[in-house]
Amino acid sequence: MTIIGFQELLQQNPRGRKPCASVILIVAPQHLISELTNFNRRLTLTRKKAFTIWLLIVLASLAILATLHAWILWQVEHANIITIFSFSLEITLYLIATMSTAFLFIGAVCYVVFRGDSIDLQLYQLGKDFEEKFAKKCEEIKDLTNDSLMKLGLNGFQLKENLKDMQERLEELETHGKILQETKGRLAKIEHKMSVIDATRKDLSSLKKKLQAIKNVQKDLKNIQGIVAKLDFIPRSYLTSSDEMKILEGKILESSTVRKLELNDIRKIEDFLLKNPVEIAVTEAMSESEAKSLQSIIQLLMIPGIQHEDAVLLLKSGVNSKQELAVQDTFSLGARIAKTAELYIKEGKIEDNEKPTLEEIAAWIRLAKTH
Repeated sequence: MTIIGFQELLQQNPRGRKPCASVILIVAPQHLISELTNFNRRLTLTRKKAFTIWLLIVLASLAILATLHAWILWQVEHANIITIFSFSLEITLYLIATMSTAFLFIGAVCYVVFRGDSIDLQLYQLGKDFEEKFAKKCEEIKDLTNDSLMKLGLNGFQLKENLKDMQERLEELETHGKILQETKGRLAKIEHKMSVIDATRKDLSSLKKKLQAIKNVQKDLKNIQGIVAKLDFIPRSYLTSSDEMKILEGKILESSTVRKLELNDIRKIEDFLLKNPVEIAVTEAMSESEAKSLQSIIQLLMIPGIQHEDAVLLLKSGVNSKQELAVQDTFSLGARIAKTAELYIKEGKIEDNEKPTLEEIAAWIRLAKTH
């Protein structure tokens, strides 16, 4: 009822604006507030009355159940005495007490229910009176607020129009500001490019001279590259014929073996290679087979680029002299050396990075033919 009156107030507002809640509170009279207070009090009493009725019905139900219990004990089980909380009572006395209690609670329920006027009727009458009084006050509020709302509506409309104009102008100003910043950035770039162009123009003559000098250097480099291309790089040999036999001491030969060879006038690599393995065996420095193997190793070590580990790999791969190395095929020899090198790497005799490459093997074959 109150909501309908308030909606009518909104419908009569020509601007469609909601009335201010503070205005309604100021105009509302004091006796409406007292009516609302009384209404709340009666609602509270109604809740208390309902709780009391519920409680009395529960107690009456319990008394009726106790009466049925006493009746069953007396008529069905033919009991004469009942014990309750260590107290003994005759069954007839227990039946009379429970029946009396049940009737008492039923009477109390009826008294509370039908006492005084109906609370629903009171609430209906109170609501109806409140609706009539509120409707009257709504009419008064309409008259008081219509003029104020009209004035506020006109002023609000003008303010909205002014705000829209200001927002549009601000957006235009922001757009112009962005365009101005972009223009400044472009001008700065153009100034930088102009300065670079000016500097380039000033240094143009010196740049031409530098370019000519660079062209001359390029020509010289091409000439040098041609000369270098014609030259073959020949690495240093591990051994030469003029080296002393002591150079083999430690890694290849024992010091006692070197001393025995020196005692028999075998002091240089050349002396050792020119001796027959049988003659070397006579010195008791090593056996004939060992002398042949060492001569093969020394021949291989005299080829530039071949180290001691490389010579051992070549011997294990079936290459026993420089002449045999010269007639080898690079890929066939490389395959045999790769297998031998894998075994040596697993046994820890050589490192993985000490395994010769195909390019190195090809260089050994080429140098064996020409060296």
